[in-house]
Order: sequence, then C-alpha cells, then structure tokens
Amino acid sequence: MIFTPVACHPNLCYTQNLMKKILLLNPPGTSRYLRDQYCSSSAKAAYYWPPIDLLVLSGLLKDEFRLEVLDCIAERISPRRARERIRRSAPEAVIALTSTASKEEDFDFFSGLKRDLPAKLVLNGGFLRDDAPRFLGENDFIDAIITDYTRDGIVDYLRGEDFSPGKGLICRDENRAEFFSLQGTEEGFSYPCPRHDLFCLSRYRMPQSVKKPFTCSLISSGCPFDCSFCSSANIPYRRRDVGNLLDELRAIKNMGIPEVHFPDFTFTADRTHSLNVCRMMTDENTGLSWDCLTRTDCVDEELIFLMKQAGCHTIQFGVETKSEKLLRGLNKNISNEATRRAFSLCRKAGIRTIAFFILGLPGDDEAGIRESADFARELDCDYVSFSVYVPDYGSRLRKELCAAGRVPENAFNFDRTKIPRIQAGELACADIWRLRKEAVRGFYLRPEYIKKMIGTLGSFSRMKMAFSLFRSLIG
Repeated sequence: MIFTPVACHPNLCYTQNLMKKILLLNPPGTSRYLRDQYCSSSAKAAYYWPPIDLLVLSGLLKDEFRLEVLDCIAERISPRRARERIRRSAPEAVIALTSTASKEEDFDFFSGLKRDLPAKLVLNGGFLRDDAPRFLGENDFIDAIITDYTRDGIVDYLRGEDFSPGKGLICRDENRAEFFSLQGTEEGFSYPCPRHDLFCLSRYRMPQSVKKPFTCSLISSGCPFDCSFCSSANIPYRRRDVGNLLDELRAIKNMGIPEVHFPDFTFTADRTHSLNVCRMMTDENTGLSWDCLTRTDCVDEELIFLMKQAGCHTIQFGVETKSEKLLRGLNKNISNEATRRAFSLCRKAGIRTIAFFILGLPGDDEAGIRESADFARELDCDYVSFSVYVPDYGSRLRKELCAAGRVPENAFNFDRTKIPRIQAGELACADIWRLRKEAVRGFYLRPEYIKKMIGTLGSFSRMKMAFSLFRSLIG
C-alpha cells in the first residue's frame, strides 16, 4: 500500500499531544461480523471492508482529537488482546460499532472494558439507534449512542460542550438528549476527508473488487424508499455535496488507493445527483474503479453508461424475491421485467452484477423460494447472495410481527447468514435453511457458471478469493 508521507511540524506535534485521544473500535467477535451501516450479519468467507461509520467519524474528529483505529475483526484480534491494546492506548473515549448479530458478545466485551478503563463509551448500531433511550437506561456502561454518524454532535459531546437537537447523538444528560427526528430529509451534508491511512486497508477483501487496496466512501446517507422489511427506511435521505466528495476522491487517489466501494443504501436513488457524481468523476479523470448498491428500478441505459465511463465495474442489486405479490406487500413495487432489464443493461455495458435475495419472508413458501433461485440463474448475475429473513430493528415489518406475537420484542442475535432462530413467517427455520443451501449450490455449482468464472478470474489472488467464497457458501 502506498501512502503519501506528511511532514509533522514541531508545533503541530505539541498540539496533537495536548489533544484527547479517541479510539475508533470495531470490537472482536467469534464470527466475521459486519456491523457498519447498521448492518447485522457475518461474512461467510474472507471478505470484509472498512466500516464506513468509523471512516466518516475519523473525518469529523481528526482536526480536534488524536485518533487511533482498531478493527479487531479485520486484524483477527481476540477479546483478550483487544483489551490489552486498548488499556495500553488509554484513550479518553472509545467509539465502537455493534449489531444485533453480535450484541451478546459485544455487550460482554464493552461492560468489561468499561470496568477496566475510565473512558467514555459511545456506541453506534442499528438496534441502538432504533431505541436509544431504552438501551442507555438498561446499560450503565454506555455513555452515549450515535443516531447519525454523518452529523457532528459527537464532536461537541467529546469536547464536553452542549449540542443542539438534530446533531445525531443521544447521551445520558437529559439536558443534552436529542431524540432522532425524520424531519429535514432533503438536507445535504458534507464531512472532512476521513483518515483512510489509519485503517488496515491491506487486510480488506471483497469478491468483486478488481484492485487493491480499496476503501469506502459515500455519495448519500439514508434511503428515500419505504420498504417495510428494511430499517434503512427510517434513516433520512441526504445527498452529499459533490465538491466535498471530489476532495475525498482526490485524496484517496493521491494516497495510492485505486478502488472505492460505495456502500450507500441506494447509490442511484436520486438520478440527477448520481449523474452529477459520475460526470464529476469522469471530468476529473479520477482513474478510480468502484462498485455500489442500488435498486433495479433506479437505473436506465444513460445512467448505466455514465457509471461505466466513470469507473464502475460492479453493481449490487437488492432483488429480494421473484414474487411480485410479496414485493408489493413489502412496499417494494418493482416488476420482474424491470429487474431483467437492469441486469441486461449491465451485461451490455460490461458491468458485473450481484443479486441479493431474502428467503423466508412472511408470506413466502417453498415454491416461492425455488422460483427465486431459478430467477437468480435466469438473471445470469456474476454473484448471488441468498440470505434468510431477519426482523430488523427499526423496520416496520418487525413492529408488525412483534404486535402480532410472531417475534418477541427482546429477540436479538439476528444474523441473516445463519440458520434462523425465530420463525417469523410460515416456513420452519430448518426448511428455510435447507432451501437456502439448495439455492446456493444450484447457482454456484452449475458447470456453465464455473466455466464462466474461471475465464474471468484472471489473477491468482482473485482465484484464491473465489475458491474461499465458494467453499464457504456451499458448506
């Protein structure tokens, strides 16, 4: 990895020594937990990416605090070693990720850390964001909860200053409590360039990445759509200032990082904004390769062409199910024809595709899951992910299932990559898992698919990554 060195002026070093030390932490775990962007699952193979939450926070905090980053999952650090490193570092505050998939492990680690370390503990996680006052009241080791990591309330909090409502943080002091509001969803945002150099970029891998190392960036925050199964529907949609994004992309390029993953919930949600971003990247000739996530009804031929021209090599689409009836019930009104067209346009433009399906949704049955598996093969995507339905905290569907008594209010440890622990729909958990295994093997073990992938893998490292991925998926 190549980074441009920066000379440190003696006065600057002295000033930095007077700054509070803040640790940005992705805590250890028994699985490769994916906790960023309010996610709650675990990686089945060796893939992992820099947590965008911590990256953005590093930009917001870098000018006023000394920062350290510890990604225990990427660096494969055990809880014992993590505690030792944190104690030696002695930060004044720890900002840590958590998720429902890892809640029990995380909370056990955090409570022990709090006993050992006289530091503020600030947590960021989807289930906490959904009911922050409750979790603050039930867990005395939590000092504050971030409800929007793109806002700068955390800076005021760590300074020890009051902050106004709408700044994305809830803490114990009732005089400073901010209860999250969905107002102002049209507001734009920007943030200082993150400290990409603090993250162990050489340890991150993604099956679709074409260059190394890579990092993450955002063009938007939240989601403007209202899918009932998804908690991101509760996160206000805001567009990032294009000039601010350009500054970051220039810095990434100057650091010798050739690739960017955009983890926006829906990269092309605002067509005009995404067109402007692609034109900016093309005009600037960033030379960066990149991938993103979006919906199949949010792309068209012109947009796909401009994305390819700007360096896009892969688009990840949330297909969810072939059943249009189920999609309508989930308030995701996308036709199969729109999905077919999106995948066809990508093939025509030379952009690879990844399709995400959710198996075992309420109302789904065995025939429907098999139809979805057939649909994945019909779409001829490069990769597919068959996850199991989990009742995400903050989603409208979870609230409906809880009200109907089908999901316990306090149920945690949801991981969409493991056998379901709670039967939320009509199918038994064991049946959903059996059908998932059938779908995965039916897609990846086709002779024509294996032949196609061998012809496109190229380098030994990509072949090694693909083999690891296939082995984990069909196991």
